[in-house]
Amino acid sequence: PLGLELGGSDIDPAFALLWLIGAVCAVGAASQAKFHRLAALILTGGAGLVSCVSFVWLSAPDLAATQLLVEVVTTILILLGMRWLPKRIAGMAVETRWQRFRRRRDVFIAIAVGAGVASLAYAAMTHPVSESISRFFLENAYTGGGGNNVVNVILVDFRGFDTLGEISVLAIVALTVFGLLRRFRPAAESISMPVQQQQQTAYDAAAPDRAADHSLTDYLMIPGLIIQLLSPVILLFGLHLFLRGHDLPGGGFVAGITVSVALILLYMAGGARWVETRLRVLPVRWIGAGLLMAVLTGLGSLAFGHPFMTSHFQYLDLPLLGRIPLATAVLFDLGVFAVVVGATTLMLIALAHQSLRRPREVPAAAAAAEGET
Repeated sequence: PLGLELGGSDIDPAFALLWLIGAVCAVGAASQAKFHRLAALILTGGAGLVSCVSFVWLSAPDLAATQLLVEVVTTILILLGMRWLPKRIAGMAVETRWQRFRRRRDVFIAIAVGAGVASLAYAAMTHPVSESISRFFLENAYTGGGGNNVVNVILVDFRGFDTLGEISVLAIVALTVFGLLRRFRPAAESISMPVQQQQQTAYDAAAPDRAADHSLTDYLMIPGLIIQLLSPVILLFGLHLFLRGHDLPGGGFVAGITVSVALILLYMAGGARWVETRLRVLPVRWIGAGLLMAVLTGLGSLAFGHPFMTSHFQYLDLPLLGRIPLATAVLFDLGVFAVVVGATTLMLIALAHQSLRRPREVPAAAAAAEGET
């Protein structure tokens, strides 16, 4: 009724406008990324928000919740990483004719590839398929996997082997980021404190009745208190998402991202030292335990003569809870949860510890020799 007939499919003008906004945000982010990184990050978040709204529009609440939380976490992590990037000043570098040609060539290739992939995706989603595997998932999600949430049953049951590979990749990426950042040394112009922090430190040092970093403590007093009070609520909400994931929107991945948000907020409000003196954060063990649990869940089926990653469920009568289904896929989902929490927290810690580093001290003899030369 509100759509336009085009090629046998209905295109809602509001939905098309939504994606036009997303495209403008994406193009704007690409054009501003070189010299205006904060603006580019905001525009990138706008494009991600359009994707999230699109999932809601197409009745995919699981994907929408996951997309929203991933956008929040990645935006915060990128903001933390932007602190250590070298400065880019327009007009300092002289662009040659070959560099201009290469940039225009890259723009043309990017537009051609993007338009091609978009056309292919649109054709695949609008082309009618007579025999689709999606019907099998819809019809057997409850009888074969013991859950009403078809998306989560697909991820941890029907296509659990794919999910095992995905969390393995996530763990490898987190360990790689951590390893690279351990060897990372920021640019010389990024080592000093930001101008605002320098002014606050100078003000605290000049006032006899103020301690060091007193201004920072004052600014973060109320936000820090709110975050401390909300962190248990966020953790409880993550547990809620995990427990309901097999039947309602939720699951191990989105629950893991939710718990990671609570840890990220604590790091932002109190700092790395404050958090790690009060809370033992062992992300590598979370990653190892999650991968081990996921693999052992898959190997458990071999002991009963079934193929690797074959799940099983049955109804049990439990006190106070009544008759409920219990699936082995929940153990696999718990492994996914642990890997997501560990990987996200590991990358967060790697970025947070950059602010704790100090320039390496030069030995006196080496400094004297350098002065003589």
